[in-house]
Amino acid sequence: MRLTIEASLRRIGDLLREDIAPDLQTPFLGQSVRMAGGMLNICANWVDDAAAVRADENAAIRAMLGQAATALDGELAERLRSAAVSSDPGIRISQLDAENHRLRCLLVEAHAAVEDAGLSLLDAAIWKLLEEIELTRSQREQDNPIGK
Repeated sequence: MRLTIEASLRRIGDLLREDIAPDLQTPFLGQSVRMAGGMLNICANWVDDAAAVRADENAAIRAMLGQAATALDGELAERLRSAAVSSDPGIRISQLDAENHRLRCLLVEAHAAVEDAGLSLLDAAIWKLLEEIELTRSQREQDNPIGK
């Protein structure tokens, strides 16, 4: 077995839940240790796909910003075009999160402008993207439940 952060977190979590918690005499302490083990498994799931989730979301938001830029004009359209052709500043989670935040803020601006302009098809496409992003995150959590 290759030692990775994910594997280490999972093993420590399993050890706490399966080996240590059952041997504790105090029910509260046993439950606390089981919960800590579960939290480590949540962290392991997060570590495994954290960069991929953010990179995929950033790419999808950039594509939507590009679509919005073609339908809008002025300074906002120019900022949207610029963001649409931008790239992630790095592969660290903190960098991907900062870029995701920047892109989401632009998407909110674009969405408001699209609604004001009465562009119903683009409005619906933005809502669909937001729903897909949330469903994808939710599905990843279901695919990687605590303890798996």
